[in-house]
Amino acid sequence: MQATQRYYVSDKFFLGIVLNLAFIAVELFYGFRANSVALIADAVHNAGDVFGLALIWFSYYMAQREAPHKFTYGYKNGTIFAAFLNSIVLFIAVGNLIWISIERFSETETVVSTTMMIVAAAGCIINGLTALLFLKERKNDINMLGIVLNMSLDAALSLCVVVAGFFIWWKGWNWVDPLVGLLIAATVIYSFWGIFKESINLIFQAVPASINLHEIKKELSSIPQIISYHDLHVWPLSTTESALTVHVVTKIADFDPALIYVLSEKFRDHYGIHHATIQLEVEASNLPCRFNC
Repeated sequence: MQATQRYYVSDKFFLGIVLNLAFIAVELFYGFRANSVALIADAVHNAGDVFGLALIWFSYYMAQREAPHKFTYGYKNGTIFAAFLNSIVLFIAVGNLIWISIERFSETETVVSTTMMIVAAAGCIINGLTALLFLKERKNDINMLGIVLNMSLDAALSLCVVVAGFFIWWKGWNWVDPLVGLLIAATVIYSFWGIFKESINLIFQAVPASINLHEIKKELSSIPQIISYHDLHVWPLSTTESALTVHVVTKIADFDPALIYVLSEKFRDHYGIHHATIQLEVEASNLPCRFNC
């Protein structure tokens, strides 16, 4: 990520956090005033979003900082832990939301539906704008994808709160309010389960979902100079960068250091792997790989 893009993305994080903090304050105030569990639940969820935005922003800041010499890859994997922690915080918030919504079914307090609809409509606009801020970066980073999914989901669920407010105003169905709270909880769990699983995979250095290991193996096998390969490993350095190591065996006649550059370009251009370490070995029965791979 180039310096100009770093500041551009930082501006997006700052704007997204400020917009959502302002809306959380409004939503909580009117949620309690209107006695709407759906608005309060949405505010709690938005608070989790702001925490996630701040956490991811901080992880990118750390990833760009110079680390002590013992951290040879820097602090890049902090972005992976940010994705994991963001998911955990959301799930905790969802658990609290489910508890509040279930309790609310037994209450008979009146909900001020007009306030509920107006505030939720404003939330739909703000969440939608925040999602648009990060739309371009979503393809290559699960953190950015998580932000876009979360904010898009918030916009859709705010629209659900508007619909719930309408039915409360029209039919007096106060039970619709906690029902929407449960709908929000279920949708958040469904939407973020995949990101949560991928963050776990990345923590344990599994091959990132964006990289097809089978295709890499086919590519290596299709190159005429390569007799065989072994010790192939692909792992994440961050949510956007990956590394690869492989030992490649050729015949003596085909041994050419330029093959390293050819393979490095393939890994970079086809799979987005910018950190590739390739060891060339010559076919010889009396000289096995000393790593016993």
